[in-house]
Amino acid sequence: MSKAQFSSNRLRGHARRAAPNKASADEVEIFEQWASRVDDARSTVAEQIVTSVKEKWGTAVALEAATGICRTEISRIRRGKFDRFSLDRLVWLLGVVDPDAEVQLKVEVVTKNEK
Repeated sequence: MSKAQFSSNRLRGHARRAAPNKASADEVEIFEQWASRVDDARSTVAEQIVTSVKEKWGTAVALEAATGICRTEISRIRRGKFDRFSLDRLVWLLGVVDPDAEVQLKVEVVTKNEK
C-alpha cells in the first residue's frame, strides 16, 4: 500500500465538519463584549510587565540574560503589540518577570434574565 493510499484510507472514516451557521446578532455582541474585556485584562497585565521590567531588571537584555525570556517578546509588549500573546502567556511572563506580583481576575456569569 502506497503512502498516498494509506493516507486516504485513514482519512476516509472521518466526517468533515459542516461550516458553522451564521452567528446571531446577540452572539456577535456577546463575543465582542467578551473579547473587549479580555483585551482590557491583557493590556493591564502587559502594562505591569513593562513596569516590572523597568523597576526590577532595568533593561530587556538583563532580563533575557537572567531568565531566558527573549527581549523581542518584551519589546513587542512594550510597543503595545501584545495581541499575539494570550492572557495566560502574559500572566506567566509577569510571574517570571516579577514573582512578587499577584494577578486577580474576576469572572462573573450573568444570565440574560439578570441583565
